Amino acid sequence: MEIESKFLVPEETDFKALENLSRLASYIISEAKIQIIEDTFLDTENKDIMAAGYYLRVRKAAGEKGKWVTIKSLGGFEGGTHRREEYVSFLPEGLSVLECPTLRIRNMIFEFTSGLDLSPLITLKQKRIIRKLNLEEKHVADLYLDRVNLKSESRKKLYNEFEVELKSGGTVDDLETIRDFLLSHYSLVESPFSKFERAYIFRENLPEKTFLNLKERAVCAQLAGHKNIYGKQAKILLLIDRGSNPAELSLLLKVPEPEIEALLSRFEKERLSVFPFTGTKEKTPGKSLAFHFQSGRGEPHKGWTEMGIEEWTPEALMELYGVNRERAENIRAGTLALFDGLSAYHGLGKEEKELLGLAALLQDIGSSVYRGEEAIMSREILLTHPIKGLKPDDLQMLALIMELQNPEISEKKLSVVLEEENTGLSPAFQNKALILTAFLRIANLSDKGAQWFLPCRFRQLEGSVEIELLGPDAEKTAKKAEKRSELWEYLFSTKIRFTKAREPLESGDLERAPEIASGRASEKKPREEREEAEEEAEEKGGKKTRGKVEDKTEKRIEKKKRKETQKFTVIPEDSMAFVAHRIFTYQFSQMLAHEKGTRKGEDIEELHDMRVAVRRMRAATIVFDEYLDSEKLEPHLKGLKRTLGAMGGVRDLDVFREKAETYLKTLPSGREHDLDPLFLTLAEEREKAREDMLDYLDSEKYSRFKKDFSEFLDFPETWALPTTTEKHDSLPHRVKDVLPSILYARLADISAYSEWVEGPYVSVERLHRLRIAAKGLRYTLEFFEGVLGKEVETLIKDFKVLQDHLGDLHDAAVATGMLESYLKTGTWGPSENEKTSSEKASSEMQISESPGGVEAYLAYREEELLTLLNTFPDAWEKIRTEDFRKRIESAVRNLYEGH
Repeated sequence: MEIESKFLVPEETDFKALENLSRLASYIISEAKIQIIEDTFLDTENKDIMAAGYYLRVRKAAGEKGKWVTIKSLGGFEGGTHRREEYVSFLPEGLSVLECPTLRIRNMIFEFTSGLDLSPLITLKQKRIIRKLNLEEKHVADLYLDRVNLKSESRKKLYNEFEVELKSGGTVDDLETIRDFLLSHYSLVESPFSKFERAYIFRENLPEKTFLNLKERAVCAQLAGHKNIYGKQAKILLLIDRGSNPAELSLLLKVPEPEIEALLSRFEKERLSVFPFTGTKEKTPGKSLAFHFQSGRGEPHKGWTEMGIEEWTPEALMELYGVNRERAENIRAGTLALFDGLSAYHGLGKEEKELLGLAALLQDIGSSVYRGEEAIMSREILLTHPIKGLKPDDLQMLALIMELQNPEISEKKLSVVLEEENTGLSPAFQNKALILTAFLRIANLSDKGAQWFLPCRFRQLEGSVEIELLGPDAEKTAKKAEKRSELWEYLFSTKIRFTKAREPLESGDLERAPEIASGRASEKKPREEREEAEEEAEEKGGKKTRGKVEDKTEKRIEKKKRKETQKFTVIPEDSMAFVAHRIFTYQFSQMLAHEKGTRKGEDIEELHDMRVAVRRMRAATIVFDEYLDSEKLEPHLKGLKRTLGAMGGVRDLDVFREKAETYLKTLPSGREHDLDPLFLTLAEEREKAREDMLDYLDSEKYSRFKKDFSEFLDFPETWALPTTTEKHDSLPHRVKDVLPSILYARLADISAYSEWVEGPYVSVERLHRLRIAAKGLRYTLEFFEGVLGKEVETLIKDFKVLQDHLGDLHDAAVATGMLESYLKTGTWGPSENEKTSSEKASSEMQISESPGGVEAYLAYREEELLTLLNTFPDAWEKIRTEDFRKRIESAVRNLYEGH
């Protein structure tokens, strides 16, 4: 975060006085350093970076090798102070900005531009005098005195500017003191604009005070060329910004004046939120990344294959996911005929038509993966299986069209879906995707592959369009089509009426409609639905109050705990139920052994070890599920889950603190207190979490759980399932008979993720689920380590590398979300609207002491997250190799050969 005050220096005498300053109020000024700087600001042709609310600067200083790349947010001026997001990276000589070493900046550029080309937007030159402002030994701020030279064609502008940028040793109070001193001693004018904003205003010859700010103008400019409701609204706002009034616009655009007045009134309250696709919602902690583009694998503009990513043809995807080809071709034919017939309304071109045809062919690919979530699954498939020849922006548009197919997404829900789920498309692309979705919704009428939807004639009526349909059951089709045209009617304020064709087609009419492909539809291939482990889920309800535990029961448990000192062993002839009993007994003893240390709280590893023991018991219930009586085990599982949940808050805070302290050790001397305000909040939060944990450990519920589970373990024969059927047929139940199939099933659980995590976009939630599946296989290997041979030790270690990578990734994702929340609220968890005014005031005072330290740590964790995401393919490849599977097979053979 950049925090600064900016002033124009209109008088040359003031400029000279500021140039010769040695003190400023009670602050000391260092010797000056002079730089000659050239700044080039880049953007796409459609100003996509500006529309996202940022600008991209490449700075070249005379005499320096290389350049500096900076991304800053627009606006941020309030009460005399500029507060902006700022991300800076050095760019070595000869590299383009898309090759920037800093992953955060590279990803932001791609997210804003969707891989579109960048070109220079503005160039300015300045002579800068740089000095440091110190108070005692603290570096409070940097001072920049600039002579700026702007040129635009034949126009030229020179102006002087003075900046005071807050540094880690300064506070907001310091900045306010300096600001007051400057304004009272010199004839300065506060500047509400960054240099980029001032240069852009000059380039466009705009007044300083306008109805729209730069981001709003860029968004409206992108949308104004579209013919739907959002394009018309954007056009009205641009014309108002240029000085038109509602009465003039009513005559010009043939829009009722009250409608224009209502739009302006709403815009003044909601600003860009009047459009559903401007990303105005705050990020949710832990969910700032839905999909991550793997920019570390190469440059997107060179194509998917060059990035090492497999490309897919539409036909290959349709075959893989069992799409009914006849149905898909019918929907495509009807969709494209509708597109052509309504071209006067939408005004889209050939590229959009081709994308729509592709969407029609592929809109069913998610149906075989998960019924009820077809639209979301179709989107995820496309983002992980890029279509050959599609550019990144086209692929993202196609994926968004897939998700918007869900008919439950009404115009009122568009904002939520577009703001929370899209992968960073610009407003223009999102709007196009919305229009194409409206066509596909109408044509996608039935689950029956034989149903036709083929428009043949279009008649424009007053306020509506009448469309005649061909094909069997045209009357029923017309009724369904009208029901599914709500989105179109909302976007274009035009009613659609569908009717059965009144008379035979004339010569040539059919040629205007897309030809329906011939041939029988391929049979849909059945696919097994994979169940994902729900290790992290917490269950509520069904809790019974129990009485107090007698002292003799506690003594019996302690006696058992002292007796259990050696880890259990397994032999191939053991029954699975017997092994399960040994695992539960051993891990339960470990849980109890670390309870005392957990209560004392002096060693955080005691809590960790106690928690691991509970996790392993829960994992064992999945591995041995087929051999145990689940009804008898269920009450104890609830106790395990409650115990794990009670410890989770303290452990998470311990891990967060531990990683933060590791980060501090990497900082230079003098910055060891950068995170003190954060640590104060963490200490308070941990104390609350620890009190809650101890309340649970002291509760009758926990004591009853320990007593009941201990007694349960005393009689394993009562919860082991029979080893024969009612007809006395033998059931496989020994380790040597069933372990191979369990291991291969766990390995299959892991391998099944390959189609979801190997594409250009990776779902962060999928990676979290993969982590849970990986943990399941690792625990299984550890449970049976004794019968799988010594080489399984290295197998477990290698597998743990992937698990640790995914664990660090998940920790970083959660940490960045929590740090973002902390910087906004000053507390650990609740959002701004959940806090009281007193809490807000307290947090503001707390954060103002040292805002830069926490922000620097957030940037560090964000960079860590992006690095882990971009290096994930390497970690994943080691598990996907044939050698890894052979090592599993070798361990299985040892089960028989070693005994």
